[in-house]
Amino acid sequence: MGLFDIFRKKPKSVLDALNENPLFKQQKELYEAMSLMCQDGVDADEMPNGYGEFGMTPSNPIPCKTVFGSTSYLARLRAPDGAKVVYDRIGSFGSDVTPHPVDGYEISHPDGQKLATIYISPYQQRISRRAPKGFNLVDTPLS
Repeated sequence: MGLFDIFRKKPKSVLDALNENPLFKQQKELYEAMSLMCQDGVDADEMPNGYGEFGMTPSNPIPCKTVFGSTSYLARLRAPDGAKVVYDRIGSFGSDVTPHPVDGYEISHPDGQKLATIYISPYQQRISRRAPKGFNLVDTPLS
């Protein structure tokens, strides 16, 4: 180590740069707060006390961890022909299978055809790996 090496700044990692960003900090805090609400949720692909068609009714919502997890799930959801679906949140609904609200989403094909309304419970311990009847899930949201 040379005499002037102590004056050189260590290059920042991408994570360091993100952690300094106020918007990222805010989103991280929100995620952490939401994650705390998920601690009493289920760790399963389907609500154990759910009834009715999986994902198609508030009484059998798709388990997800946080609203961010719901968005990730929806990014992986595909129409029967493999097309990436378009979704629009239509509101929150009560459900007798969870003490927290269940979010409803209108799901459409990219050509504009409405495919279904699905329901997601974003206060669970993990994101379901199961797709509602007539839909598929891809491994990553990048495809």
